[in-house]
Amino acid sequence: MKIAYFTPVSPQRTGIADYSEREVLPYSSRYANIDVFIDERIKPSNEVLVSNFPIHSYTEYSKMRNEYDIALYHMGNSEYHEFIYKCLIDYPGITVLHDIYLHGFLWCCSLSRGDREHYLKEFEYCHGSEGLEIAKRAMESGVYPEFEYPLIKRIVDNSLGIVCHSNFGLMKALECDSAAIVSKINHPLRIPEEIKIIDRIDVEDLKMKLGIDETKLVITSFGFVSAHKRYPILFSAFKSFLKDYPNSILLLVGDDLLGIDRLVSDLGIGKSIKKTGYVPFNRIIEYLAVSDFCVNLRYPTAGETSGSVLRIMAAGKPVIVSNIGWFSEIPDSCCLKVEVDSYEEEILLEYMKLLASDAHLRRTLGTNAKDYVIKEHDPETIARQYYMFIRDVLNGNEIIINSISEKLFQLGIGDKDEDIIRKISERAHELF
Repeated sequence: MKIAYFTPVSPQRTGIADYSEREVLPYSSRYANIDVFIDERIKPSNEVLVSNFPIHSYTEYSKMRNEYDIALYHMGNSEYHEFIYKCLIDYPGITVLHDIYLHGFLWCCSLSRGDREHYLKEFEYCHGSEGLEIAKRAMESGVYPEFEYPLIKRIVDNSLGIVCHSNFGLMKALECDSAAIVSKINHPLRIPEEIKIIDRIDVEDLKMKLGIDETKLVITSFGFVSAHKRYPILFSAFKSFLKDYPNSILLLVGDDLLGIDRLVSDLGIGKSIKKTGYVPFNRIIEYLAVSDFCVNLRYPTAGETSGSVLRIMAAGKPVIVSNIGWFSEIPDSCCLKVEVDSYEEEILLEYMKLLASDAHLRRTLGTNAKDYVIKEHDPETIARQYYMFIRDVLNGNEIIINSISEKLFQLGIGDKDEDIIRKISERAHELF
């Protein structure tokens, strides 16, 4: 099998570049010959990628496409994916939907360039006449529905198969087309040796190196500091938390896209907050090592799976998340979940106090989380699942399965008719 693999790459600052270079390509290359297609304006900086994979500009694919069995498109919610979108529309393949709500991508490719027509047409295609009116009102008001409308219907309609990393994403894709060929494949995570041995790190020495008082309780939030990460809620809860745990520090590891200095100053908690800005992967491990627990809230969500949260869990660190989207699918034994409602701040504060006061609970949640990631997000297993899904799409097996499922549904056969479903499944398996 030969695959044309479309993805952003380093030095583009997107988690999907890291995902492809670290988590997918090294393992999927054991099952298929893979050529990587990238934005022609980018010079790849990952030497391992350059040394091990043929790399082409996406503009070459039109004349090369007959050399490949299929194209695999990694689609996300930023301008980095415009070249991918263009190709998947022209040359359908299998699309991996890393984000389900793509308003940010659409805005970058339309309104940011003054192209109002494209913005209107895409809303109309994806959500009909209602979508068209929504787009018109958004342009008039300047208030855009970033996380309310998926805007993936054209992608679903122009894909031979869809991969999502959550049941949440899977259901949104099926809402666009109930007959779409879809598969949920977990987000893979290669756990580096540095994380596997993180418990052996001398935390006191590392705190000194990072300029953190060794006696401090360390709470950390990883990733871009942006509006949908609920930082106003976190800061307000942290201010209350400091009354009981004054010897604490909140680390913000990632670029500040929100501009939080004024908010932090107004709350009077500036001395207890440390911003690191963007840090490379090896430094992320350092901040993971000194963390007592982490908080990574998110609302609204674009339907993404958080690589940051998976790394936190893989490091055996307890984490508090928002109970939405993919995050709600994490087992309750592996994290603490906060509902996004009127009690959000109060519950967050109580969870922070609970973790601060109970070292046994921190260890238990961390151990459960680590075991879960090792079992369910193993990149070797997931590479095999990718291969099987691609093979089934190429062979038509997934199309047949979906047709059978649709007919059974039309006949009124559901989960309660277990014996009938088992016999049909066995017969279908024999035929394949």
